[in-house]
Amino acid sequence: MYYTAGYYLVIPKHEQGTVNGYSDASRTWSVSTYISHVYPSTWGFRWEYSKRQVPKAFKPSEADLNQLHAWIEAEFKQGNYGWPGFFFNQEKALEFQQHFLAGLPQIKLLGVFLSNDYFPAALAQLQSSAGPEWPSVHSLLLQRIPEPTSGSELGFDLLGLLSFGQYEPSSYHVAEAEYQHIFGIRLNEYGLFPNETDCQRVAAYTDTVADEPAVWLPFKVKLFEQPSRV
Repeated sequence: MYYTAGYYLVIPKHEQGTVNGYSDASRTWSVSTYISHVYPSTWGFRWEYSKRQVPKAFKPSEADLNQLHAWIEAEFKQGNYGWPGFFFNQEKALEFQQHFLAGLPQIKLLGVFLSNDYFPAALAQLQSSAGPEWPSVHSLLLQRIPEPTSGSELGFDLLGLLSFGQYEPSSYHVAEAEYQHIFGIRLNEYGLFPNETDCQRVAAYTDTVADEPAVWLPFKVKLFEQPSRV
């Protein structure tokens, strides 16, 4: 059984760039802001907003930005949007997209889902983080919302779960060549692991390479269809 760990509106950075100091042609479809443009990320919160964090493709007017922040604050209070920046359900993600991202047709709606097998490790990591009681990955996981039957499975993303539910993806450490050479594992066309077992096999190695206070867990990644615009 898989449970919902969040919905994200992203634009994969299919572009030549620098990731963690390495030049890399990124193709990974990830919910992490290290790898994808996430709409919105922490900049969706008025109290965390920084203009330099907003993707260059998104240029809202001051009035639109104020409306966006007000929308996020309202949904955050109602428990529909969580820190550090994700939707609790598809409906709210699509509502946000229709209101604020009409000029970005390339947006993708991704959902991430965690197997019941990894719940103890995830909850232990999140509970160990001292922080305020607000909507977060921890509070969403506690609801145990089953993975929907809809959506297309893209693969598995090995994510390092940091404090307050933030993610660091394995792709941030540009270890794809090592995965193939040491473990014989090839990532798929989306830059994701083809199965959960492969994530488990490289988790300890990734933790050593990353050298971060993270718990590395496999999250299923699914792509969801969006309503056609008229």
